[in-house]
Amino acid sequence: MSTIFKILALVGAVAVAVAAFLAFKKHKELEDYDYEDLDDDFDDCCDCDDCAADAVAEAEEKVEEAVEEADKD
Repeated sequence: MSTIFKILALVGAVAVAVAAFLAFKKHKELEDYDYEDLDDDFDDCCDCDDCAADAVAEAEEKVEEAVEEADKD
C-alpha cells in the first residue's frame, strides 16, 4: 500500500511540474508578444462621439428615404 502512495505522489509531482512548465512557457509567450501590432489596427478609429453622430445622421437619411418612398406609393 505504501508503494501505491509513493507512485501516486510521484505522478502528482510530475503533473505539477508539467503544469508549472506550461504556465511559465505561456507567461513568457504573452510577455514577449508584440502588442504594438494591435495598436495599429485601431489607429484609424474616430472619436466615439463622431461615430455616434455619423450613425444618427445615416439613420435619419434612411428614415427620410423610407418616408419619401412611402409617399410615392
